[in-house]
Amino acid sequence: MIIISKFLNKTEKVEYYFAIVPDDMDRPFILGAQSADPKLPSIAQWGASSRFGLDNLDTIEGKLWKSWRSTLKMLGASWVIPIMEESVIKNDVTYAVNQIISKS
Repeated sequence: MIIISKFLNKTEKVEYYFAIVPDDMDRPFILGAQSADPKLPSIAQWGASSRFGLDNLDTIEGKLWKSWRSTLKMLGASWVIPIMEESVIKNDVTYAVNQIISKS
């Protein structure tokens, strides 16, 4: 997994991230979140993520991820949006993965 962008919400004590798993071209993209509260014992810390591909961008599971564009903007990765949109038109997930990794 390659982390492309992260955002720490200090108020909620949550770290959000966008990552890529280049070995899985069916679902190479990940939007996730994990606890960033150092006061929590390790057993109480949590994390959640959704993996997706170009074919299900607008139906990603998870309340926060439903608007993948807004999530990428929040993460400071708005530059990824045109790459994903172009890749949908080309129907080429490999292009998206390679472009995002090379520009990160």
